[in-house]
Amino acid sequence: MTLANHGPDRSATPRPGGAPLPRDRRPAGPGWTLAWSPAVVLALLAMTGLAFITPLGSKGALLFLACGMTLALTSPATTLAGLRDNWLVGVMALWCLVSFTWSDYPELSVRYGVQLCLTVVIALAISTRLSPMAFVKIVFVTYALAGIGSLLFGHSRADGMGFLGLYGSKNALAGAASLLIIVSVSILADRRLRPRWRIPGVVTMLLGALLLVMGKSTGALAAVVGVVMVFLLLLVLQRLPPVTRLVGLVLGALLLALGGLIVAGMASELQAMLLQATGKDVTLTGRTDLWGFALREIARRPLLGAGYQAVWVQGNPLAEELWAMFGIESRSGFNFHNTLISNAVEIGIIGVALQAIVVFGALFTTLAWAIRSPSAPSVFLALFMVRQVILMGIEVVFFFQFDPVTVISLAAFHYGRGFRRAARVVDAAQSAPPRRGVTPGRSLARTR
Repeated sequence: MTLANHGPDRSATPRPGGAPLPRDRRPAGPGWTLAWSPAVVLALLAMTGLAFITPLGSKGALLFLACGMTLALTSPATTLAGLRDNWLVGVMALWCLVSFTWSDYPELSVRYGVQLCLTVVIALAISTRLSPMAFVKIVFVTYALAGIGSLLFGHSRADGMGFLGLYGSKNALAGAASLLIIVSVSILADRRLRPRWRIPGVVTMLLGALLLVMGKSTGALAAVVGVVMVFLLLLVLQRLPPVTRLVGLVLGALLLALGGLIVAGMASELQAMLLQATGKDVTLTGRTDLWGFALREIARRPLLGAGYQAVWVQGNPLAEELWAMFGIESRSGFNFHNTLISNAVEIGIIGVALQAIVVFGALFTTLAWAIRSPSAPSVFLALFMVRQVILMGIEVVFFFQFDPVTVISLAAFHYGRGFRRAARVVDAAQSAPPRRGVTPGRSLARTR
């Protein structure tokens, strides 16, 4: 199993001080060998700490911090270059930190804001030091280990309403299982990888599907179905010429909008079907009631919010009222079940706008990368961002401290922007008049 390539991985890897390099056509790695790159080992240990943070607790966070900051500080120039290149991510994290100045609970906003800033620094250090292929292999290994651990040592809910694995909730298990399915599909779809990757890829994909079913999470299952549909669409678009591809994307967007109008017109019928099929409340476990409370809070403080992670705090009147209303006896572990609404309550419309630019920027650049230059990294990051956007309407999926999903999201933003820069360089070279004796490359994927 190759975690670090013995040569440069040309899959749009951003390099400090220069343009990213386009994808190479050579096989990705020499098979089942382990290249002992210090950067890869540190990144692997850091991501392992996050993947097992539920059973390890503070030890997992400490492992992430120790290895991640060591990686960042062993090459400070590269880390600073990554922060400069992704300055918008830094601004977003700093906004969350600065929210302590108006927070209802400033000591909590300071603590969690600092932790988020450290998570951002480590995520960008990993992205700038590792090739996209090495990063995806690390995600594959860590989530495969977490999946195996969940199957062997996991536990079920006391009421029998779902398997928890190594996690604290069935939604957390289902989220990890869906991510394992996505990374496995991406590994299997990359023809550059040697056949020896196929067997573990198939096994982990089946393992992820098994855990997803055992977790009984309707939202995660719907997200996986949506991701599979997008994956099939990517396979079709990759084989079309650019003009036809553009027309297909426009028609797809129109059909999606039409489908949304139809769904809106049949809302009551669809709710009844959902209730019959899943046994869930037609208000999606009271989400619409929660959203009403959240929107009133946003109207009170629209621009700044209540402070980063300063809402669901014991003693906060709003939190206490909602915990009592929904029967949350632990008085913890609750949210507004919508990412943009929930985050707007905490960090205001300004903070949510910064987060939305990062998320949708990562979505569009990785989708373009997967269509134009398909590979395990491009397909995985594109499908991962599709999953995030699907789930953000019913769950809170970004941005948290010491969270592997946050790290992967920021990696998608970084690598996607690297591909976009590479694409611009290649397009400019193709559109320029050829010099005598020089023939420009025909596509990004074929540019060495």
